[in-house]
Amino acid sequence: MRNVAPAPRPSAKCCALQRSGESMPSFRYRALNDSGELVSGAIVAATQRDVVARVEQLGLVLVDNVAVDEAKSSWSLRDLFNRPKPADVTLFTRDLALLLRAGARINDGLDLLVSDRSIGRMKTVVLDIRARVLSGESFADALARYPDLFAPMYVALVRVGEASGSLDSVLEVLAGERERSELLRRKLSDAIRYPIFILVAAGGVLTFFMFFVLPQFASVLQDFNAKTDPIITFFLSISTFLRASTDTVLLVASAALLSAWLLLRQKSVRRAITRVASRPPIVRQLIGYYQTAIFCRNLGVLLSSGVNLTVTLRILVDMMASTGDSSSWKVAAERVRHGAKLSDALSESLALPPMAARMLRLGDETGQLPLLAGRVAEFYEEKLQRSLDRAVGIAGPAAVIAISVVVGGLIVSIMTALMSVSQIVG
Repeated sequence: MRNVAPAPRPSAKCCALQRSGESMPSFRYRALNDSGELVSGAIVAATQRDVVARVEQLGLVLVDNVAVDEAKSSWSLRDLFNRPKPADVTLFTRDLALLLRAGARINDGLDLLVSDRSIGRMKTVVLDIRARVLSGESFADALARYPDLFAPMYVALVRVGEASGSLDSVLEVLAGERERSELLRRKLSDAIRYPIFILVAAGGVLTFFMFFVLPQFASVLQDFNAKTDPIITFFLSISTFLRASTDTVLLVASAALLSAWLLLRQKSVRRAITRVASRPPIVRQLIGYYQTAIFCRNLGVLLSSGVNLTVTLRILVDMMASTGDSSSWKVAAERVRHGAKLSDALSESLALPPMAARMLRLGDETGQLPLLAGRVAEFYEEKLQRSLDRAVGIAGPAAVIAISVVVGGLIVSIMTALMSVSQIVG
């Protein structure tokens, strides 16, 4: 059995209930489709009669009486670990574009994707989207119900593709841009991952040193009442505390890691961390290159697809909020809305580097803004890559040197204390 959750168009009675603040119940049903397959789903409606009518509109045959859904929450542990990833959405976009290019209709394309094993974690989402399309919703409206998977830019371009009859071309463009964006994010993550790995490995070495090496010398130094400098005394006290409270430390560390993981799943938390992390000058420069590339790339895609400038900027402002402080982008969008040129608004708000703003001004004057926006994006993607290579080349050795100084200093302090013990014994 598979789950299908079509969303019916609200009737006048439903709208009246929603306006009055009353919540409508959710009804579960089981039915047979044209292939004789048993399907189930949930429909929010005012009465059971509305549910029966909606199921019949879907071409399904009820096999059980419609019952009120007793589920209190749609959240499940399986959903937490089986949530589609951005790469899954990109694969779905690419495959659907290929099917539409081959002549399949949208509902046929979705049906074929559902039966494809490679769809993986997207299967439940595609099932729901297909059911909504069959019930009369547009493809864009069905996608808009999953804002975590399909960004406003994605939905806006799909809406344009549906209106113009070029949905296959729009999906191909979206798939290409998503792949390019994922590659850019992968470069950033790879650049960050190396120094983090070095620091974690160094932290593991230091932890092993504190738990198993220092205690071997602590008893000797205490028995002979050896003179120790403040550094070794500090680390010896930490080592003693960690060994005495191992269970508590492990429990607190596990709770902290779990809390951090849950917090990092929240967009607001990730945006706050991004804003704080982008304050150092070097990181700020890298973030600036990344923001410029993302803004100009998506500006060119939206404008070349027929989305007007006001809507484009509104979408891009929401997008840029995930990369850091979006106040300058909001100021620029507001000035354009009041009649200013895009290049002038971006220059005055300092949202883009001066050279990028000048290139966009040239695009404004020549009527080739989408083309030049793409060229600017390519230029700053190259600058970002070169800067990342230099940053990684510096960060890795710096992390190794830092931890070497810490561990080396501890070893020197211990050896100095042991020398004093040997002199006392001698």
